[in-house]
Amino acid sequence: MMSLRMIPVGSARFQSVSVERLTQQQPHNILQRRLMETNLSKLRSTRVPWASKTNKLNQSKSEGLKKYEDDDMILVSCQCAGKDVKALVDTGCQYNLISSSCVDRLGLKEFVRSHKHEAEKLSLPRHLKVVGQIDHLMMTVGSIRLDCPAAVVEDNEKNLSLGLQTLRSLKCIINLDKHRLIIGKTDKEEIPFVETVSLNEDNTSEA
Repeated sequence: MMSLRMIPVGSARFQSVSVERLTQQQPHNILQRRLMETNLSKLRSTRVPWASKTNKLNQSKSEGLKKYEDDDMILVSCQCAGKDVKALVDTGCQYNLISSSCVDRLGLKEFVRSHKHEAEKLSLPRHLKVVGQIDHLMMTVGSIRLDCPAAVVEDNEKNLSLGLQTLRSLKCIINLDKHRLIIGKTDKEEIPFVETVSLNEDNTSEA
C-alpha cells in the first residue's frame, strides 16, 4: 500500500519547488525582460502617428463642415447707419439679430436698451446670448427702407440677420435657381445674393 508523505510548507524542499515553478512562469530572465521592454516601446511608438492622423482627420472634417455651412448661407447687401452691411437671410430664427461687434462698428450703441427679463422669452438658435435690443433699426434693402426691431447678441462671427418675421412681412421669396431674394408685396424687387465669405473677414474689411 502506497503511503502519502506530506511536505511541510516551511521546509526547504517546498521552497525550492515553489521558486522553481515561479521562475518558469514569470520572465525574470534579463534577456526576456529586455525583449518585452523593446516590444512595448515599439508598440507605443507606432501608436503616436495614428493619433496624429486621427487629429488631422478630425480637424479637416471640422474645417470642411464649417466651409459647407459658410457656402450654404444666403447673404444680401443692405445699408445700415450709412454703411454697407451684408445681411444674413435666416429662416431658422424668428427675430432680426445684430451682433454687439456690429453695433459698435455702426455706432448704434446709444440705441441699445437692456431688457434682461424680455431676453429670457426669446428662443434663439445656436445658444446665442441676448445682451440688449434696438427697437427701431433703420436699414435699406434694395430700394425698400425698413424700420424693425433687432435683438443684440454676443457673437463676433455674425453681422446682421433678417429673421422670419421680417421676411414674412416683406412677402420674401428665396429663389435658389436665380440666386435672388424677391421682396415686395405689389412691386416686387429682386435682390441678388452676394458671394459668401467669412464674416470675420467681412468685418475686417468694413472696419
